[in-house]
Amino acid sequence: MSTLVTGSTGMVGRRVVTQLRSRGLPVTAASRTERTRLDWTDTSNWDEVLDGVENVFVVTPVGRSLGHRVAGFLEKAAKAGVANVVVMSAMGTEHAPSDSDQRAAEVRAKELFDRWTVLRPNWLFQDFTEGTFADLARSRNGRLRLPVKKRTEVSFVDARDVADTAVAALLEDHGGKEYTLTGPQALTFREVVKQTRGTESPVWRFKSVDEAGFYFRAADRGWSDRYIDTLNERFAAAVRGNAAEVAEGVREALGRDPIPLARFIREAVL
Repeated sequence: MSTLVTGSTGMVGRRVVTQLRSRGLPVTAASRTERTRLDWTDTSNWDEVLDGVENVFVVTPVGRSLGHRVAGFLEKAAKAGVANVVVMSAMGTEHAPSDSDQRAAEVRAKELFDRWTVLRPNWLFQDFTEGTFADLARSRNGRLRLPVKKRTEVSFVDARDVADTAVAALLEDHGGKEYTLTGPQALTFREVVKQTRGTESPVWRFKSVDEAGFYFRAADRGWSDRYIDTLNERFAAAVRGNAAEVAEGVREALGRDPIPLARFIREAVL
């Protein structure tokens, strides 16, 4: 049962690949930098990448206007005989218009496959150690400045919980399920930074800034306007309280509680 994992160098994709390989299962890791190259803007090798694949885990890129490209890839996957697809977008995507970026991939997966699963994770704890927030902090001597309020709460989720859910959906019967994946509690950015300060996390300080201030710092990192705008939209949603919900997705999919911040710090940061 061959599985193709897109976004295989990312925080979730990398962990999905590791889990499948640890079980001795055939898996192809695909991304723009992997041996199996997969570029959403280049369709020339998509048929080759999909040859012999039965399961596909698709990570829809954030803020790159590639949702319709991903939908096109799913169409090729269906024609190639892929039986099961797991699509990862982001928390709240179900409320977006059907033709919007990440939502387009979700909708197409439901239309094309009898077995499909949608994962919608919230911000990841790992964003503070290896992702977006870590990148920003490293460029500012450990200072993380984001366009959120001091009391803005987010139910951050561990990437390992997301990867575990993806593997379960690939190997078990989770067809037709849509999982919103969060941690066990809502936390402010300041609370997370305070608890991880002094560990190997590159984030040492947190400060609220306005959207213009965030745009300046993100653009200085070479991030595209579209990506920055998407992040600002997600931060604005968090300020409105839309990222604070503690969902039951991890429990529903895995039959256990999601990983709390204290365990993330103990196992992934120290």
